[in-house]
Amino acid sequence: MYFLYASIIEVFTNHVATGASSASVVAIASICLIQYVVYTFKMSAIRKENEEYQQHYHDVEEELNDVQSDRAMTLIENHILREFVAQSEFDQTIDLLLKRYVPSIREGLGLYLNHVNGEFRLRDARGITRNSKAIYEVDDWLLKKLKSQNVILLRGQELRSSKIYSCFDEQDKPRIHKLCLLAVYDKNAISGIFLTTNLYPEGVDEQQQIKLAKRLLVCVSRNIVKNQDYESYRFELRVTREQLELRALADQQFKTPVIMLEEFLDRLRQLTNSSRASLFLSTPRDFSNCKSIVECGMTLQAGVKTRWKEHELTLVRLGLNSGENTSLAGEQLENHGVRSLIGAALVSPLVTNRKWIGAICLTNQDCQPYDERSLRLISWASQFLSNTLLKVLNHANIEKQAKQDGLTGLVNRRSFDELIENQFGRAQAAQSACSLILIDLDHFKSINDNYGHQAGDEVLRRVAAILQERIREIRSSDNVIAARYGGEELAILLPEIGLAGAERIAEVIRHSIEVAVIEFNETRIPVTASLGISTYTSQPMESVQTLVAAADGALYQAKSDGRNRVCSLTSSPVLTNP
Repeated sequence: MYFLYASIIEVFTNHVATGASSASVVAIASICLIQYVVYTFKMSAIRKENEEYQQHYHDVEEELNDVQSDRAMTLIENHILREFVAQSEFDQTIDLLLKRYVPSIREGLGLYLNHVNGEFRLRDARGITRNSKAIYEVDDWLLKKLKSQNVILLRGQELRSSKIYSCFDEQDKPRIHKLCLLAVYDKNAISGIFLTTNLYPEGVDEQQQIKLAKRLLVCVSRNIVKNQDYESYRFELRVTREQLELRALADQQFKTPVIMLEEFLDRLRQLTNSSRASLFLSTPRDFSNCKSIVECGMTLQAGVKTRWKEHELTLVRLGLNSGENTSLAGEQLENHGVRSLIGAALVSPLVTNRKWIGAICLTNQDCQPYDERSLRLISWASQFLSNTLLKVLNHANIEKQAKQDGLTGLVNRRSFDELIENQFGRAQAAQSACSLILIDLDHFKSINDNYGHQAGDEVLRRVAAILQERIREIRSSDNVIAARYGGEELAILLPEIGLAGAERIAEVIRHSIEVAVIEFNETRIPVTASLGISTYTSQPMESVQTLVAAADGALYQAKSDGRNRVCSLTSSPVLTNP
């Protein structure tokens, strides 16, 4: 504009100086003005055209970058898809995806949750601690959001306040600054969820990563679902085969029903990769009297075995109180007081006529939680035993009655001879202790003569009851055997108990008999007993006969020394009463 004014003034001055008329001056100025306006419009059009060209160039450049980025992402996507298509196993597919999203377990973590029976169960993981839960809670609002978006990123307070975040172990939480949830679909329903702390690939814009994740999920879901269906078929086939194996085992002919239960339980232990397995029976509505009737698995030292059995009893009572299958591992066990020896446990109650009659307890030294297959197997086993156990126990009761002495309820002589042979053989093989106590009631003939044979029978019954009461107080009472050896003579076999322990037990029994109030027809009958002890480890013994002869010699010594006392061939009398 300044240039225009200067030009008009210059033209006006020159023409005035030369004497030109004012009309000429105005005409010339108008021409200049018009020329400038035309020039201005031309320059404006040129600038606009240049700006449009610059914008077009920028758009073309961005489009080229997008094409190059898309091409790079497409190459990555195609590479990943080729890897997935090459996988024929479900676990391999999951493992590959986890490795893609979690290349370093020090910097991130990832896991895949299977949606099974309304629960999200941990199927595979990378970078998490071994104490992590087997089942994860997923917030309802997260599931709704996943169904519409497929990929969700959680950060900050939204992450920390979610249920799924609380399921992670405390050792893992410090590494979770961001959590990505990727949904896997099967017929419009979520069949699984990937959870990772990072998206893939690294160094790419987050929106590009999300786009890639969504495209991958569409393709990968098909492969995962296909492999998952195949895996499910194989899983069902394997479980069915193992159930049939257990059923066939139970249908075989065994020497006793108890042996059948032992074989059945041991095979269940092997199929579930457990360290030990036990079958407990309990009184309905009173779980305090649970008792292990069958045990199998790895051999434990005496102290460890006692502690392990205490843990099993705690777990069984927990399972019976809950009334459902109970799976615990790691920190969950510690919360219930099981802080050593056992790393994982699985308990399944036995139910008959809507009453809890016992439970199967599987335990493992490893902290890895029991998987779905183990849960299915123990569930089937507990249902099968619930339906057959009463029949088995009826058979066992019949056999037990055949082995019992009719008067005292103790093991009869014939059965005792078989049992002592077996226990003596085990003691020899394991080089462990085995003690025998022979008990003879003092002056029993005079009891029959003075009070009658019915009174003598009552004395035998009461003394037998005393023996059974004292045996129940012994920690290893599962293996202790009490028998009527003949007439007024009784016997107690103490596997894995040495001489010192046998002497203490014998003295308790002697004292209990001495102080017992035994009455018949309102007449009190005083009773005492002499006891002889022999122990396998106390002197060289080659046979059961040697063990019995040594105990018989100790019993003879007790009687010779005045009766109502305990003697062994390698010790002084424990107590001497005149």
